[in-house]
Amino acid sequence: MDFPVVIIGTGPSGATAALHLGRLGIKSLVISRHRGTANTPRAHIFNQRAMEVLRDAGIEDQCYESASSMEHMAHSSFLDKLTGQEYGRLWAWGNKPKQKGEYELASPCRMSDLPQSHLEPILVEEAKKLGAEFRFYTDFIRLDQNDSGVSTILRDRNTDTTYTVRSSYLVGADGARSSVLNALAIPISGRQVNTAFNVHILADLTKYISHRPGSLNWILNTEAPDWSAVGNFRMVRPWTEWVVSMHPATKDGARFEPTEEDVINRLHQMIGTNTVPIKVLSTFEWTINDQVADYWQKNRVLCIGDAVHRHPPINGLGSNTCLSDAFNLAWKLAYVLKGIAKPALLESLSKERKPIGDNIVRRANSGMEAHRALWSVIGLTPADRARALALLGEDSSAGRSKREDWSNALEAIDAEVQALGIQMNQIYSDSPSVIAEADDIAPSFTSLDPIKDLMISTYPGYHLPHVWLAKDGQSPRQSTLDLAGQGRFTLFTGVGGDDWISAAKSLAALSWGIDIVGYKIGFGGDYLDCYREWAHIRGVDEDGVVLVRPDHFVAWRYPHRSESSEEQLRCVLQKILGF
Repeated sequence: MDFPVVIIGTGPSGATAALHLGRLGIKSLVISRHRGTANTPRAHIFNQRAMEVLRDAGIEDQCYESASSMEHMAHSSFLDKLTGQEYGRLWAWGNKPKQKGEYELASPCRMSDLPQSHLEPILVEEAKKLGAEFRFYTDFIRLDQNDSGVSTILRDRNTDTTYTVRSSYLVGADGARSSVLNALAIPISGRQVNTAFNVHILADLTKYISHRPGSLNWILNTEAPDWSAVGNFRMVRPWTEWVVSMHPATKDGARFEPTEEDVINRLHQMIGTNTVPIKVLSTFEWTINDQVADYWQKNRVLCIGDAVHRHPPINGLGSNTCLSDAFNLAWKLAYVLKGIAKPALLESLSKERKPIGDNIVRRANSGMEAHRALWSVIGLTPADRARALALLGEDSSAGRSKREDWSNALEAIDAEVQALGIQMNQIYSDSPSVIAEADDIAPSFTSLDPIKDLMISTYPGYHLPHVWLAKDGQSPRQSTLDLAGQGRFTLFTGVGGDDWISAAKSLAALSWGIDIVGYKIGFGGDYLDCYREWAHIRGVDEDGVVLVRPDHFVAWRYPHRSESSEEQLRCVLQKILGF
């Protein structure tokens, strides 16, 4: 084999997969048809789960340095023009005072606004340091696979030279027009909904934005042309660099090609003055999709990211889900390539991640409909807008009804910008790579809103809860997630759990090669339960055990000590790893 893994695509999913594979000692070849990393900001909202993936890779602080802070993301605003009437605003991305504590409870990481054009170079450079090889301006032509590996035919676009690379596995991470998915003839369910138009600009809008800081500033005025009926000033850098998305009035998918003069005039109209200097850096058209792949794997080829879930940017779930896809896959590929796991482990990718991908596509598209409903309440024509505004200010039963309609429409969009649940509630309970004991009872969260509310549990298949721990009173605190991850299995136990710790040490010493560590939490243990939170959420007795996979998901738990702890733990791990 020329490479253990070939990855087609150097975007967030492909580059993150290469980085995490490199951290586990697996070299990869990463291919892109483009000349370099993203040249436009594209994705930008990175939620706490995505930041946990970057934290595990050791680059969280570096990413925060390149990102705008949560405070810059504080609002989503809805306006006639930046200089005109404001129709409403929402607290956004964890800044709502009433919910800040929920975001802090969810993760040791905080949300950030990190443009894709700034993230990708960090991912690529760090992956290169760990042995990944990147070849840009290279086309994927086709692939052939058999029981022993994958032959990938590539073409150097500079020299027009075609050549073949052999690998044990191939990862298709080449975006919404995935050539790998097409080569595998994997069906795509759904449809293309519409087109939209983005303009990347430099313009100092400080005086119009800084008093209500926010990464999303929605504009709808009735003087707008059909090709740009709704616009959104999306912050790239506060408050001088923007991507302005423009959405057409109709959903017929018609293409539009405005001149630069048209674009500048529309931008000034959205701002409300033509006195602001604007420099257009680029323009590009994009497709609003409602599509999912029917499955994510075909033998030795596995697909992740936008190749398999295609949707609008509502909720900012795109690149975040791409990072989690890559994190899920990387440790599994590494374990299989090292002989620690059987190839059957890879079959859990679709079973675990496809439900997540399908769910975010549904959510993002329903969020788009919520925006359309909002604007319909305020009126889309000059006459309807005038009537709606008059009613909103009218002291009458009709006025009260209109204000209630407007408030409800805004509340529906609150599920886009205060959506801790859909960001963090990724659950793998139906996976063969997690094991629940027959008498273990799954938690019931029927009283919670799955989009907005966090589900906390150590039941197998759930994300390991974040709890602050400390070695002693003179040590800095660490998250449970900091002790887990890093490409290894981790078990947590407490007073009376010494046999579980011994079992982990014995298994780690075997020639099997599995990397597993154990920690005792509580009095006399390895770490203090700083705020007594682990005792409340661990879901097992003090002498029980919670086993966590390398991707921070609970693999198994047992309620108390066991007379055959080593044998029991070995059997569980073998099942999880496909033996």
